[in-house]
Amino acid sequence: MNMNLFPPELHSYICNLACIDDGQTVRALSLVSKYFCEISRPFLYQSLSISGSIQITTLATTLQNTAPHLRSIRHLFLSTHSKNADASPTPKATDVADSAAILRILSFSAPTLETLSFVSGSSSMGTMSISRLFRTSFPRLRELSISGFYPFPSAPGKMPRLERLHLHGNRNPHGLLQAGGLDEACPSLTHLRVSGLSMAVSFVQELREAFTGEDDLPFASKLPSSVRCVVVQPAGVPVASEKSSAAMQARESVTNNARDEVMMSHLKALQPPQSVVYTLLPRAEADGPYVTFRREWSDRLEGSEK
Repeated sequence: MNMNLFPPELHSYICNLACIDDGQTVRALSLVSKYFCEISRPFLYQSLSISGSIQITTLATTLQNTAPHLRSIRHLFLSTHSKNADASPTPKATDVADSAAILRILSFSAPTLETLSFVSGSSSMGTMSISRLFRTSFPRLRELSISGFYPFPSAPGKMPRLERLHLHGNRNPHGLLQAGGLDEACPSLTHLRVSGLSMAVSFVQELREAFTGEDDLPFASKLPSSVRCVVVQPAGVPVASEKSSAAMQARESVTNNARDEVMMSHLKALQPPQSVVYTLLPRAEADGPYVTFRREWSDRLEGSEK
């Protein structure tokens, strides 16, 4: 069948279905002809993978200068690391500029965003950006993955449709399941994944309380009532601080490994309620959060259930 015989509405619908990747498909379509350049314009920002300061600031400026109906973002991977950069600290001035640009991007994309994966390489600015993210209203957001030293989501009604939440970057997120904050922030949550845990004995105790339903404590731990799947993944084996002396490193290593083994034994012993499927994943790979989160975001767009 000759594609040229199809009406523009059908071409537009095909573009909408095809442009669910990191943006490569829509860019290729826009180069086919003047006609397809116009047809694909509404989908130019539908699915984006943005990495590093240059891409972040460029996108923020571009979105600000683009008409709202042409900047509808449905799927976004956003990382302060560039593709080929390591995890070395960035200058403070760059952190501040990135943080401001990130907040502008989130503000522009919030009304239409359905999936968001955010990887922050700065502990201070990452925490501030994530905190602002949790206080932003995302009426359509269904999946959220966060890598960075995150605060706990607690603002009521900001993510009413969120079904999948992946948190990484806080090695012991003690308090995440207390006071009902997660339930208020994510009332539709069905899948909760917490990764990067290390020596997190107190958080594992909190999770055990949530599984058993103990509610006679001052700050009772509980899962959102809609949660049906909990996935936990420990970080790599703890490493002693390089700033310490050799003797101190040896003592730290013994202590840290002992605490981590206690965490692991408690994680393996957890018994979820019948309504919840609990999965304990192997220790994290050495790829780092950028590679892992980028791959998982892409896989989910292609329909993976992981």
